[in-house]
Formats: sequence, C-alpha cells, structure tokens
Amino acid sequence: MLRAGPLASGAVSPLQFLLLLQLDKGPKYGYEMLKFLRDEFEGVWEVRTGSLYPALRSLESRGFVETAMKDETEFYTLTPSGEDLLNSFSERIELRSKFTNRFFRAMFKLMPPNIRSGVLEIFRKLSEDDMDFYSAQMDLLNESMDKESMLECLDEVKSIMETRLEMIERVRQKIEEGS
Repeated sequence: MLRAGPLASGAVSPLQFLLLLQLDKGPKYGYEMLKFLRDEFEGVWEVRTGSLYPALRSLESRGFVETAMKDETEFYTLTPSGEDLLNSFSERIELRSKFTNRFFRAMFKLMPPNIRSGVLEIFRKLSEDDMDFYSAQMDLLNESMDKESMLECLDEVKSIMETRLEMIERVRQKIEEGS
C-alpha cells in the first residue's frame, strides 16, 4: 500500500528528484543538468536557473549533495545520504506507478461525458508519447544490458503488450456484441 514516502511527503520536489538522478551518474555542474532537463522537457516544462540552483542549494543544505569548485565552476556530487534517498525511491517506484494508473482510471470514471471525450484525445496523444518512451527504453537496454538479460526483458515487455492487446480485443468484442 502506498503511504507517504520521500517524494510524497515533500522531502524532495520532483525537480530535486530529477537532479539527484542525474547526479547518481556522476558529478555534474549546474548548467549541464539544466540543459539536460530543458532538452527532456522541451515544450512541456521550462526549467529556469532561478528554480534549479535553489533546488540544488536545498539538497546541499540537507546533506544529499556536495558542492566542489573545479576550474572556477561549481560541481555537484551525490552524497551517501543522497544515494540512500534515491534507493528509497527505487523501492517504491512500482507502487507509485500503480497508484498513478489507478488515479487516472478513477478520475476518468468520475468525469462527465463531455469532458471525457476531450480527455480521450489527450490519452491518444499520450499513447504516441508512450511509444517514444518504449523506444527510448529499448535504446537504454542496448546500452546497459547483456544480450541474455535484454532478450528476457524484451520478452517481458512483449508479454505485457500482448496482454494489453487481448484486453483491447475483449472490450471491442463487448462493444460490438452490445450494438
């Protein structure tokens, strides 16, 4: 069951969480992290320096991040406390995903029909983004997994997709039978 965790309780903001994840890959300077976020969220969210640097300072003041000067540039590094915080997130990510799915399902059920039709269009667009997400995940698999593990993971994703397609087909059949 999902209870308040580090992200939900306000221990770190979503921006700070993304910064911690970047630092998990190694030391970085602020502009490097800013550029990554701007590229990833282009057209959806514009991260500003006025948000990024205070977020980093807050993480530093709480012991999750350390700052060091290198060639007159501040580099940020994840501390052991920051690593522990990230580990606590990774343990909860599946539960958070389930919560998000159920939240949207409940929200959709409660919506009036006139609003629901507009939301369906949004979901269609999100489905296209979802395919981009899966494509990006496959690229990451190529970079970080051995062949056997990658094939096992792909088989699992394929099974999930097949299950979804079967569910869609059952819903289609119910609709056709009801017409």
